[in-house]
Amino acid sequence: MARKQPKNQLLLDYSVRGNRIVLHLGQVESRRAADHLFEGLVNGDWMIEPAGEVADISYAQDIVHQIGHKLPYPEGIKIAQLHNVDPHFKGFSAIYHQKGWVFVNAASDINERNYHIHLLTVSLGLHTIYASATSLAARSEQLIFEALLPFEEVESFFRNDISKIPDFLASDIANFFKVPFPMVLKRALALKIINDEQYRSFMTVNPSTAAKPRELFFSKDGSIDDLEAQLFSGE
Repeated sequence: MARKQPKNQLLLDYSVRGNRIVLHLGQVESRRAADHLFEGLVNGDWMIEPAGEVADISYAQDIVHQIGHKLPYPEGIKIAQLHNVDPHFKGFSAIYHQKGWVFVNAASDINERNYHIHLLTVSLGLHTIYASATSLAARSEQLIFEALLPFEEVESFFRNDISKIPDFLASDIANFFKVPFPMVLKRALALKIINDEQYRSFMTVNPSTAAKPRELFFSKDGSIDDLEAQLFSGE
């Protein structure tokens, strides 16, 4: 029985197009590692399936639904979290055997990995529309920001008179959105929730859970200012 086409996917024939990388992540070292990995995969030097020591493999369908746009995704996008790869390797998306694939470093930070998986998945739905890698990356990021970092939720963590953010709070914010803290700041700046000065200041924060604040206690008549005084006191 034929599979039902997901409602947010458009039919697209990849049968006449070869194996190729769609979008690289990271700098030169990461891209070089990606090219080496993909060349080895295509040449049969290593196998991505079945899943096991080489990679953990899952489907990206939940991510496709979460993003919510009707894009020309290849059918059955798979995510491969690769083990024992070059530490400089970030990730890439690719068409392999006429299927969409997302490859990321399993050893990377969990929030960074989540962000990269979402970004690369979207790139597979946009790459036939954007010929330039720069434009593809920018548009993919825009859709991810809209899906993962909605205005109301980002705004709830910032205020225009806040000049510093404790490390533990930056970590909590990153974990709430499941993306790296700098990505939250980039989104907040783009939405004009924070200004340039705040952005530069907050970018120096090193998200950490090592030093949690003392427990917070509230009286019935306690105000939000009491909480902020404790959180942003710098103690």
